[in-house]
Amino acid sequence: MTLDTKTLGLIGVGNMGTSILEGLIRQSLISARQVFVFDKFTDKTEAFASRYNVQKAGSNTELVRVSDIILLAIKPQDLGVVSEEFKAELRRGKIVISILAGMTLDKLEKAMGAAADIVRAMPNLGAKVGESLTALDGKDKSALAAAEVVFSGCGKTVLLPEVHFDMFTALAGSGPAYFFLLMETIEKKALEQGFSSAAARLTAVQTAVGAALAAKSAPESSAELRQMVTSKGGTTEAALKVLENGKIRELYSSAYDAAAARGRELRGA
Repeated sequence: MTLDTKTLGLIGVGNMGTSILEGLIRQSLISARQVFVFDKFTDKTEAFASRYNVQKAGSNTELVRVSDIILLAIKPQDLGVVSEEFKAELRRGKIVISILAGMTLDKLEKAMGAAADIVRAMPNLGAKVGESLTALDGKDKSALAAAEVVFSGCGKTVLLPEVHFDMFTALAGSGPAYFFLLMETIEKKALEQGFSSAAARLTAVQTAVGAALAAKSAPESSAELRQMVTSKGGTTEAALKVLENGKIRELYSSAYDAAAARGRELRGA
């Protein structure tokens, strides 16, 4: 599927919504003239429209009226008020893609009605650099195909039953923070050993970048890659023994479970 003949409207000109649109425009998956934006904070609308030469809508109602695909990127608590403004404009064939945390497909349909095809999407921080992983679920296959194109501009997508979204949030949504924590410990240790601030940061960041890119391009699994860089009796093995003795795997597993449980609490499950 392509977006050649589609118009796309963004409601909520925040960091994540604009990162998604920037990726689409940067990769020429959509042209600026096909894009409409609206935010209750008009300065955000003005700034983004000016930067990318996209169209400014005068209201949520107008944006939905002129858009084939609506990307909903507002705060979850604003859904009720905002959806009342535009749901009369929804009809079969229009697609609403929501990135609202904790808002299930059922909740979205209750707020907006069943006139449009609704897709729930969950991108992560990587969208800012074109390397997001976005989970998608919805009832309509063509709407899901459209959502895959939309999020292909800022990274990769995975079709995932909504029942798994709490754990996906724990693993991928919160995931960048876990890597940042490891990078923080590398940088701190380097500083303790007398590295300059620049050298300490470079050591942490470039080590992470190298590992991620190696894993991305390699056919081997993460476990196999770890084994490949762990020489018998070497320095890596010595470090990993300490981590394994500290039950690092069980600790991370418990952390993921805690994040998923908190996600269920936040959505009232």
